Amino acid sequence: MKRRAKKFGKKLWLSFMLFAAAVFGALWLLQTVLLQGLYDGMAIRNTKRLAGEITELLERDDLEAQLDCLAAEGSALIFLTDWEGNILYSADEHSAVYQKKQEAGWESKSQPENPRHSLPKGYRKFIRQLLESPGESLGYKSLDGSAYTYGRKLPPTQALGPEAVLYMSTPLGAVGAAVGILRIQLIFVTLAALGLGSALAWAMARQFSRPVAAITGQAKDLAAGRYQPSYEAGFCRELDELSQTLESTAFTLEKLENARRELLANVSHDLRTPLTMIKGYAEMVQEISWNDGERRDQDLTVIIRETDRLTALVNDILEYSAAQAQSASLEPVDLSAAVGEAAGQFAPLYQQRGCAVKASIMPGLWALADKKQIQRVLYNLLDNGLRHAKSQLKVSAVRSGGAVRVEVQDDGEGIPPEERELIWERYFTAKQRRGQGGSGLGLAITKELLAAQKARFGVESAQGTMFWFELDAPPQP
Repeated sequence: MKRRAKKFGKKLWLSFMLFAAAVFGALWLLQTVLLQGLYDGMAIRNTKRLAGEITELLERDDLEAQLDCLAAEGSALIFLTDWEGNILYSADEHSAVYQKKQEAGWESKSQPENPRHSLPKGYRKFIRQLLESPGESLGYKSLDGSAYTYGRKLPPTQALGPEAVLYMSTPLGAVGAAVGILRIQLIFVTLAALGLGSALAWAMARQFSRPVAAITGQAKDLAAGRYQPSYEAGFCRELDELSQTLESTAFTLEKLENARRELLANVSHDLRTPLTMIKGYAEMVQEISWNDGERRDQDLTVIIRETDRLTALVNDILEYSAAQAQSASLEPVDLSAAVGEAAGQFAPLYQQRGCAVKASIMPGLWALADKKQIQRVLYNLLDNGLRHAKSQLKVSAVRSGGAVRVEVQDDGEGIPPEERELIWERYFTAKQRRGQGGSGLGLAITKELLAAQKARFGVESAQGTMFWFELDAPPQP
């Protein structure tokens, strides 16, 4: 069985505590366990460095003063002897202090002048090992690890003679007391820091988990169909952007849900009427007029008419869905020819209704468009004008700056200003134009097709109604 994941706040708190534990664990390791080793390594490297500096100072006249300074710098005991163990120079970490007091006249009778040091125990063994070693130097720790001894064969000099040895000893046990003090301090610091860090981590976890929980609730509301925002912005930019995305998604889903309900309501209403008439007249043919030829033909004519109406409605719905889903393939299209061809096809239909089609089309107008889609746009606008024109329809195509403008204007009732933006919506029909046929999807389809071609479009209604759109002209070769 899969283990249930921890809550965000708890995981954040645990992560913070693990990080704090890792940091203090590293401090304990460095300050207690590894401190002695780090100090020993540093002391040994420093001793070897000082030995190199001493080797370079052998010819100087102030060699003794330099040895005092270097011994104080490295907290080291230094001997320069010959191979027999006779002391040539010696210094320790206090020699420089003695020297300064003597120079300042501070020495007293009870204080000896810069005292000579006694050779350490086993010095002759050290010289023998150094002289027998294959290299020029020798270094080792004492058995108890409290000191580091380093020696080097010195080159012949006038001051020291041909056979001289450098001996240096540095204490290594000075860290022991410091480690004990650090260990006590670390215990108190660790306990205090972990307690304070735990409280701070818990507060931060709660602070972080609150907006995450709010966004989770917002997402759950969205899944349940409740589209009201529940997140208070201001915590951090990333969560604010996530909340804004959810709000935008909620707004879009709410629009889609409203559109779906509207579609179902309108389609149900528009389908119910022809289906009811088809069923009613079919029953009349079956029960009443089946043996009356004239009455039967009338009833069948109504059935056929309503079937055609139903078919047209279904086709419009399918075409609108396709227009929403498809994209346009833009290419140079001869818009003059396309507008002239569409106007010519509709001219006989207008003549049957006693209307005239007046075309004013500039020749040679090319535009970036999808040829099939622009033909459907022209067909929808001319078909819309056919239902609403009283005596004439004007169709024009002109060049407008770097674009081509097409206008289709009827002389019908016109559209009120408050309804001009709504006529592009699905199933919307202006009050003055209701009852004149159509499914209410023609202009919605036109809008989707023009938007896919990146066209600018609109409607103006003063005397009659004029629909227009503009398409960009192709670049000049």
